[in-house]
Amino acid sequence: MKGRYKFEVRSKKVIFRFEIKRNITIIKGDSASGKTTLLNMMYEYLLNGRESGFIVSTNAKYYVYLRDVPGRSWKEMFEPLKKTIIFVEENNNFIFSQEFAEYALASGNYFVFVSRAPLKMLPYSIHEIYEIKTRKKQADMRQVLCDFEELYSNFPNINNNKMSLVVTEDSNSGFTFYSALFEKSEVISAGGNSNIINVMKEQTTKDMFVIADGAAFGSMVEDCLEFAEQNMDKRISMWMPESFEFILLRAGIVQNNMLNAILDNPCEKQFS
Repeated sequence: MKGRYKFEVRSKKVIFRFEIKRNITIIKGDSASGKTTLLNMMYEYLLNGRESGFIVSTNAKYYVYLRDVPGRSWKEMFEPLKKTIIFVEENNNFIFSQEFAEYALASGNYFVFVSRAPLKMLPYSIHEIYEIKTRKKQADMRQVLCDFEELYSNFPNINNNKMSLVVTEDSNSGFTFYSALFEKSEVISAGGNSNIINVMKEQTTKDMFVIADGAAFGSMVEDCLEFAEQNMDKRISMWMPESFEFILLRAGIVQNNMLNAILDNPCEKQFS
C-alpha cells in the first residue's frame, strides 16, 4: 500500500479532518481529547452509513477495530483486509506483541493506533505521532473543526553547535560520516536506536548532540525527550533526520531527475 489518504469525519457538532500517509500512525492525547469520539463515529458509519448520523468522506478503504469480537481473534478479523487503513483503539493489548508487529509490517495495510503508550515493537516515524487539536468553530458556530498536529516535529535551531559529545545510533557508515563531520568532538555509537536512551543516561558530559533516524524512532523519542527535560543542567540536543541514507540522497551526490520528487513525496512512490 502506498499514497496519501484524506479523511473528513463529520457530525452535527464536530468535523475531523486529517491525512494518513505512512504505514504506521499514532494518535496520542489525554482523555476527552476526541480520540474515542473519532473512532466511534467512523465505526458507526461503517455499520450504518448515513443512518448513523455521521458522514465519513475518504479516498481510502478503512476498518475500525474497537474491541475483540467473541469467538474471533484480531488476526481472523484482519486477514481478509487488503490495502486498507485499519484504526485500532488503545485498549487492545495485542498491539504491543511481537506477533502483531510482524503481521502489521508484512500485511501491506496502513495502521492507525490510538495509544498513549509507545509501541516498542513497531518502527514508526517521529513525524507520524499526532494529537487531536480543536482549531475553530465553523462560520455557522454549530460545528467544531478538529485536525491532527504533529507532536515531535518542531525543534528549535541550535545556535551554538559546539558539542563535546555526539551520539549516533549507527555503528557503520553513518558513524564514520559523523566522526569526520564532527572531527573536533567525541563521536560514539549507541549500537542501535533502542540503546540511545541508555547511552544518554551513562554520559556525564554537559554538551550532548544525539542523532537518530527519525523514520524509525517514534516509539523511543518520548523517553529521550523526557530524559533531556529532567536533566536541564545538561545541554542535550537531538537531531532526527529521516535517515542517514536520506541525507546522502538529498546531498546531490546521486544525480537523477526523479530523485527530488521521490524524496519530497515518498508515500506516492513506495511503501513507507
